[in-house]
Amino acid sequence: MLARVQAAPDPVVVRIRALLLAARPRIQADSRELKLAWSLEPPATGEPLPDRGQAIGKMREHLRSLRTAVLAVTGGGPAGAGARTLTAQTLHETDQSLEKLAQSLVAPDQDSAGELWAESVRLGKQAQSTSVNAEKALGIPWPL
Repeated sequence: MLARVQAAPDPVVVRIRALLLAARPRIQADSRELKLAWSLEPPATGEPLPDRGQAIGKMREHLRSLRTAVLAVTGGGPAGAGARTLTAQTLHETDQSLEKLAQSLVAPDQDSAGELWAESVRLGKQAQSTSVNAEKALGIPWPL
């Protein structure tokens, strides 16, 4: 009988997976909050309008914290280095997309807001593209 030999996973990949999986509930909660803030349904009578900027800021803070933690993971081999780079890049591009979205909320005019919104969408698509490579490097589905 032939034994299958599998290489042990890179320790950096293992650690990054653990960080992402631990952050998953928080990111999902942030996503729900952001989705609620952008809901087309008006709030009930007497309830305040959702603060879209606050929801965006909270998610950005969590993504930046996660990116810092990912970048702090050291050691491992080339697979780990690639996974770390792709994960950090995906988180950074997502943060940039959210930043442009937040800027669109306070833009001085509708044209500027539209341009910022379009840039946010472009950066979001770029992050999504990078996440496909991060997913392959980590061996876990993305988005979280």
